[in-house]
Amino acid sequence: MGASSPVKGQREKERMFTTLALQTMILAFPAPRDREPVDKGPGFVGITFGDANESGVLVTEVRPGGPADLAGMKADDIIRKFDGERISFENFPRRIIRYRPGTIVPVEILRGNKTLAMKVTIGLRPDDYPYPLPTLNDDDPTTPPEIADPTPAPAVPNR
Repeated sequence: MGASSPVKGQREKERMFTTLALQTMILAFPAPRDREPVDKGPGFVGITFGDANESGVLVTEVRPGGPADLAGMKADDIIRKFDGERISFENFPRRIIRYRPGTIVPVEILRGNKTLAMKVTIGLRPDDYPYPLPTLNDDDPTTPPEIADPTPAPAVPNR
């Protein structure tokens, strides 16, 4: 009986040492992480849209795999509220680009005669997106956006 006790005690010490050594290594050498850029870029929803008069913004096309598509938005939906506020054709582009990619935004849409609520996770605007960025005009949010690049956007083929 007396001989097994020192062996058992030695094993316990070895386990404790191993545990402490592993914990020290984890603290000293943490797993590498992707560094988050300071500014990921302008927000993106992934739709082509038009004016729906006082009703809001008419979705004319949904980019496959984009944030709106993943949220369940469809062509001919009318976006009435974006992040709890009524939205218009004139201020929608500037509103989108102000959101940081990854932000979850509640959206109210009208589909046919039904009002639906959904959440859109703002994406990062792709470099190949064929429409120019609007400039931010903080003086009057209801004025149409000025186009940052005066060259016309390339035509997008109808699908």
